Amino acid sequence: MDGELITRSRPWGSLTVRLMLAQITVLLVGMVIVIFAAVLIGPSMFYHELLESGHGDEATGLVHLEDAFRSVSLTSLAIGGLPALYIAGILTYYLYRTIRRSLASFSNAAQEVASGNYKVRVTSAKLGPEFESLASSFNEMATKLAAVDTTRRQMLTDLAHEMRTPLASLKGHLEGIEDGVVELNDGTMGILHAQITRLERLARDIRQLTEVEEGMAHLQLTPQNPRDLTAMAVAAIKPQTATKNVSVTLEDTGLELEDVPMDSVRMGQVLGNLLENAVRHSPPDGTIVLRTDCTSQAVTFSVIDGGAGISPKDLPHVFERFYRAPTGREAHRSGSGLGLAISKAIAEAHGGTLEATSEGPGHGACFRVRIPRRMRLT
Repeated sequence: MDGELITRSRPWGSLTVRLMLAQITVLLVGMVIVIFAAVLIGPSMFYHELLESGHGDEATGLVHLEDAFRSVSLTSLAIGGLPALYIAGILTYYLYRTIRRSLASFSNAAQEVASGNYKVRVTSAKLGPEFESLASSFNEMATKLAAVDTTRRQMLTDLAHEMRTPLASLKGHLEGIEDGVVELNDGTMGILHAQITRLERLARDIRQLTEVEEGMAHLQLTPQNPRDLTAMAVAAIKPQTATKNVSVTLEDTGLELEDVPMDSVRMGQVLGNLLENAVRHSPPDGTIVLRTDCTSQAVTFSVIDGGAGISPKDLPHVFERFYRAPTGREAHRSGSGLGLAISKAIAEAHGGTLEATSEGPGHGACFRVRIPRRMRLT
């Protein structure tokens, strides 16, 4: 509103008027130079040229014609220059009015985005590649802002839903303790501690997922040996595998394993999430295979288990935040429901992919991470 008031109160300061005045000034200066050269300098130069070439008599006879020449030249310039100036002014006004409309559309669209309307888009002004690039960049920015806003809204909704269960459990037990209905013993303390741990893990996973999805987590890419990463991931998961008596087998296939540019901490997090997920859904005394396939283009980590498996209707949704199928692998609620979403986001940040396959319930599942040897910068 303030900008609009300033524009209305100072019309001579608008971009269109200033550009038109600049263009007209250039045209007027050009006409003055042409008049000066043709009327004042031209006849004098012609007169001296005749004298130097030995035509003094002709030069003397031409002196009285200079005034007539100047008069005719001025009349000719006026007849040709004034219409040209008028036409140039009209074309200039049309051009700058088009530019003004285009800038106004950008300004209005920017105000809409600032007010929270991310669906607004600007159309091509057909004023050249510069404006085309500006319009494309603006529309891309609006699209990304819309995606971030959608993610934020969905995240808040999912977070509220996921916090409801542990908070209700904590509230119920605390009220029971206050009323004397629930005894404060080791079992009750264990339930309270488990719910608090679940909330802590949920808050941590939300922060990690937000950082990765919105690009705030900067990858520290250094050459990493895939075999070292898998060995560290298996060592980190040992306490859980020992508790459930599940074994993890390492396999290497393909070319000789060579160093690949990766963020060791983030990729360790991915392998840890996938192994933890596999252990959680594997039966006691089960076996998990962590296989590394190395090619000249990429390195692929596959986590294969023989556990609950995934149904075909649930398979496309396993990487969605907080998604849990009513039966099967995601029926277990010990996790936050964000581990696979975080892992997928980290893999894509490396320029790679994470996909899941399963032959159905009861037939286990395979999660495959593919990381290119040369990360494509975007």
